[in-house]
Amino acid sequence: MARYSKDFISEIKGRLKVSDVVRRSVKLTQRGAEFVGLSPFKNEKTPSFTVNDQKEFYHCFSTSEHGDIFSFIMKTKGLTYPEAIETLARQAGLDPEKGKIKDNNYNEQINLNLFKLIDEAKNFYIENLKISNIPKLYLDKRDVNKEIISKFEIGYANNQNNDLFNFLKSKGFEVADILKLGLIKKSKYKENEYYDFFRNRLIFPIKDYRSRVIAFGGRELDNSEIKYINSSDSIIFKKSFNLYNISLAIEEKRNLDELYLVEGYMDAVSLYQNGFKTVVAPLGTAVTKFQLEAMWRYCKCPTIIFDGDEAGQKAALRAARLSLPLLKPEYSLKVCILPNNTDPDDYLKQNSDSDFKRLLNKSQSLSDFIWNSEYGNSDISTPEQKAGFEKKIISITNEIADKTIADYYKKYFNDKIIQLKRSDNVNIISKQYKNFSKPSREALKSERANLTQPESIIREKIMLWMMIENRRLVDKYIEEIGNIQFNDKNLAKICSKILDFCSQDNKNLENKDLKTYLEASEFSKLIRSVYNPSLLETYKFLINKQQVEQEKSFEELLKIHSVSLSNETLDQAVLDLEKNMDQESFENFVKAKMESLNKDNK
Repeated sequence: MARYSKDFISEIKGRLKVSDVVRRSVKLTQRGAEFVGLSPFKNEKTPSFTVNDQKEFYHCFSTSEHGDIFSFIMKTKGLTYPEAIETLARQAGLDPEKGKIKDNNYNEQINLNLFKLIDEAKNFYIENLKISNIPKLYLDKRDVNKEIISKFEIGYANNQNNDLFNFLKSKGFEVADILKLGLIKKSKYKENEYYDFFRNRLIFPIKDYRSRVIAFGGRELDNSEIKYINSSDSIIFKKSFNLYNISLAIEEKRNLDELYLVEGYMDAVSLYQNGFKTVVAPLGTAVTKFQLEAMWRYCKCPTIIFDGDEAGQKAALRAARLSLPLLKPEYSLKVCILPNNTDPDDYLKQNSDSDFKRLLNKSQSLSDFIWNSEYGNSDISTPEQKAGFEKKIISITNEIADKTIADYYKKYFNDKIIQLKRSDNVNIISKQYKNFSKPSREALKSERANLTQPESIIREKIMLWMMIENRRLVDKYIEEIGNIQFNDKNLAKICSKILDFCSQDNKNLENKDLKTYLEASEFSKLIRSVYNPSLLETYKFLINKQQVEQEKSFEELLKIHSVSLSNETLDQAVLDLEKNMDQESFENFVKAKMESLNKDNK
């Protein structure tokens, strides 16, 4: 039977909330700091099952079942303990094989020794900072105070080739273990010689959520081409899964109201020093999906605050797009846009904390940020470019895995596209009327003369007749039919009845049954008017058409009806303007005209 290390088990628990595991089997509702739901161990009508993420356990009051994520999986899935570990490891994005104890001689003291080793390295760097002027000058220039230096345990790697290596050997640590943590590199030119990986760099200890040092980040102090470097992946460190400053951020409280994601170490230090303590940073500008999921374990809607330059905004957009397949109800991102060519540290030096808070309050929602970014980076001066942009922005919704969220995004983007089209029409109308003072009565009469009074009631009846006679039209155009604006309220009620009938499980019934259904209702007299012989004679060309041709005719009737209604609205706006001749009436007229043009262009 497979055995797993304690550190591996702890890492699983650190990556998975109890509620996230339980929610796959139990519908949970949040109540304060806890979640409640119906017991998975007993049939019940009143919820007695609770989950507490802070205390990392579940409890069932009806059965007294109690435990952590592993016991929950074991009891609900019928798995053994090793099987539960394997299952949850995969959910956490971990390879179960890497957590296995390889043989009976395995000693978990190995990992403990690695943590001791890297902690000694941290202490070495801290002591170096105390006796070196180069890093002090840099930190003074960045206005980092002594309290924050101590809080973050910032250190310094001097410019000597193997000072750290010699120090760690003097402490009795094995060369192989120092190599495992990426603190040294083997020389390519000399046998059995090693050199320190970090040299002449400001050192930022990277800690896990349990505040254990697991790696380092180093910032250059000599204008090196590579500004930041990080420890390579090791037994205790996985770059793509960890976040800088997560341990201090969650010290504030386990479930955060706000969590800020910034680009780099100094940005995180600066925000923390200025009172924005729930701040983290990726280990590089490329945010990973695992880091996004890690943030969501502590905050439902973190805020991305990347640099205001082009590179920073591109990185923010990559993170935003990366989040789309991961979105779930109530969990999202916000994006704070900084002024051009500033980073959070620069902004805080040039402005007050209150200014920064106001900037945060203007953060864009994820949907707004994606739209604005794609719109701002797209040339839509021609009809073809506009069509390409529309196709691109709508396709983004296909990246969203959650269907409910995807539907809301589709509606949001579609509304934005409609607004964009209306904006184009506004510009057209503005050009037409830019020299407007007061329109003449002759001009208004001319506008009215171009409008015709449609035979809307007749058209509404013939559309109803087509729906009754060919219910496949209802199935195909159900959304468009639902949006028809009837002039006759009674005919609107018939349409509503038709939609009710067709939405039920009546698809195998003949069309005559729909007619019978309507005649048996309170609309029998109106149904006779729909089947008026003279009316049908007028539209007899529609009766014998094939299915495809009928569909085209129905589409045309829908379009004609929509335009006619628009014209009626415009006609009323013209009448009002003719009476009042004021600015408000004119604005209403322009709006009605715009809507009419918009419908004509579709």
